[in-house]
Amino acid sequence: MKTEEKSPQKLTCTLEKSKVGVVAVLLVMAIAFVVLIFYMRGSSVVEPEVISESSLQDIINVSELSTFTAVYNGIAEVKNEKNEKQTDYYVSYEAKVKAGIDFSEVSIECDDKNKSIRITVPDVYITDISVDIASLDYIFLNEKANRTAVSEQALKACEQDVEEESQQQQAIIDLAQENARNVLKALVLPFVEQNSPDYAIEIL
Repeated sequence: MKTEEKSPQKLTCTLEKSKVGVVAVLLVMAIAFVVLIFYMRGSSVVEPEVISESSLQDIINVSELSTFTAVYNGIAEVKNEKNEKQTDYYVSYEAKVKAGIDFSEVSIECDDKNKSIRITVPDVYITDISVDIASLDYIFLNEKANRTAVSEQALKACEQDVEEESQQQQAIIDLAQENARNVLKALVLPFVEQNSPDYAIEIL
């Protein structure tokens, strides 16, 4: 029995068909890969968030109310408990006074027609007072008042004194108000610039 031998021409045709098949498979894989890449990129695109009062309010809802801290040095006068005309002692102290706003009361108005955002800052108030008990220094006019419990009494007197004095310090209120505006601008501006850069921001 004779073994049939393939001619060189038939062998060449077989190789060429194999090459065409491999190229076709690679082409299909390449197209599928490109389609997959575009699909993945398309699904990862984040749509810009719409500017609204609620979205801006969510940004500024922070727990910290204080926007300014002042160090205050004062002297409190402590009267005699039985005779208010008599001063028992004076006590000097150092305290920290914090002032700020309630961010939940910030008013926001979005005007889509004029492409503007108006933010109204609420009134500033004293949020916290802290007297450093280690800073207390006494001048006794009545030596009988110099007793063990004097520091507790003196601390209360200092807290009351700094509260009354700080309420009259307009500079503390003004600086806290200005800082509150700056804080609000720093919170809102990046969001607006990213989503609606053509909107103007007004902080009152």
